[in-house]
Amino acid sequence: MINKYLTRFSADMCRYKAKKTKKWSYSNSKKILFITENTKICNSQVYPFYLYKKEISRSLGSIEFREINIDRLEQYYKMNEMGGADIIFFQPWFDKGHELIIMLLTQIRAANPKAIIIFLDSYSPLDLRLANVVSPLIDRYIKKHVFIDRKNYSESTYGDTNLVEYYNNLYGLPQEDIVKFNIPDDFLGKLVVGPGFFTCSKMLPALSVNLSTLTYSKKINVHARLAQSGTGWYQKMREHALLACQQFKVGSIVTSDFVSYSTYMKELRSSRICFSPFGYGEACWRDYEAIMSGALLIKPDMSHIESDPNIFIPFETYIPVAWDFSDLAEKVNYYLEHEDERKRITRVAYDVLYNYDRDKEFVKQLSTLVM
Repeated sequence: MINKYLTRFSADMCRYKAKKTKKWSYSNSKKILFITENTKICNSQVYPFYLYKKEISRSLGSIEFREINIDRLEQYYKMNEMGGADIIFFQPWFDKGHELIIMLLTQIRAANPKAIIIFLDSYSPLDLRLANVVSPLIDRYIKKHVFIDRKNYSESTYGDTNLVEYYNNLYGLPQEDIVKFNIPDDFLGKLVVGPGFFTCSKMLPALSVNLSTLTYSKKINVHARLAQSGTGWYQKMREHALLACQQFKVGSIVTSDFVSYSTYMKELRSSRICFSPFGYGEACWRDYEAIMSGALLIKPDMSHIESDPNIFIPFETYIPVAWDFSDLAEKVNYYLEHEDERKRITRVAYDVLYNYDRDKEFVKQLSTLVM
């Protein structure tokens, strides 16, 4: 445990220095510039660079990090101060308009004509709504999860995402306008699948501990603490999920009540099963939190999704259920009655993430992007 906190402290200090640095120090180093948003989701994409900086240096040679918040870039920085980078990671949040994104990328490219520019897409849904906007200005586009069948990106949906279309239809809600995002011919060749939410500072350092050394007392059968409020289809889906959970056996937490993060994690570590419905996108923080807590992940079918590392292997790392929750109670009750199977699946799922950290797979992924 001490090593975990020391590692996290070292990564935090490394990031602090990168944010304070005003100019490059060494002429022969590989200079990596991060232009980022300061949100929990966005931070999870950037954090592993700092955690694995030593390993990245061994792979790429001498490196320097600089990090600038995108809002400060807009307001205070001149582009001639942004020159000299070899690799640039650009990460706008969804509230940044297309015109601003194009302007910033154009200026960044002008100041760094030889740099590899990599777009970090932190958005939850699977769509590629910015592909046509940014494709001419970037070299790589990293997204946490994508459709396995890339042909889905050439199809239109009622509403922005496949989830909007499905759940509006399921609940008889008015369908939204047809949406089709234009994907340039060369864009899919730039698309790269990056790691999911678990690379945040609260999770990734904890993965240095092997599951076999963790002893959690499982006193809660099923954990399903689900927020309900949101847009029309989302709220209906979450209300439906909670109703479906009422068929579970006693000794479960099925509620929309809010608790602190520490209490929430204590509950998960005490739970045999975690039910994790979709959010606004398919993958959720809860998926990784459940696996790291030794709880069996039960979730709507994810067979259409590509993830790396892949924690969504049916009946090997998680248990898929129908999107309308029609078989949820059946699956939950089965695994409550088959403890050995439940434990086997939770061990396999945990090892997917544990091995990712142990083998420094993030560094390997990065190397293929920039070499």
